[in-house]
Amino acid sequence: MALFTSGKTKPVEDEAKNDPRLGLAKDHYMAGRFKIVTLDSVPTREVLGTFGLIVCRSYNFDNAFYGLIAQALEVNADAILGYRESVAFHPEGDKYYSCYGTAVRLKPMK
Repeated sequence: MALFTSGKTKPVEDEAKNDPRLGLAKDHYMAGRFKIVTLDSVPTREVLGTFGLIVCRSYNFDNAFYGLIAQALEVNADAILGYRESVAFHPEGDKYYSCYGTAVRLKPMK
């Protein structure tokens, strides 16, 4: 679920506080339990299954990034391959971030 909001209706930070998935996603990423790579594989790890392309967009980069991880965790993925991000600039000066990649399940390390 992407957090679509601009400063005109409700602060983006309030949106993030109301979504506990983002905190869980951040915890997984910061603890090293979730891999994100720009490559099409994780060195020394085999891909067991692919869940497909996932995308998250927001006016706040952290919401887009951790929202992407939250989506991947919801389908039981433990990595995102081919990670990419982009930013669009709106005439009012707002930035709109898009984060995307392929959610995958990796073979456990022995």
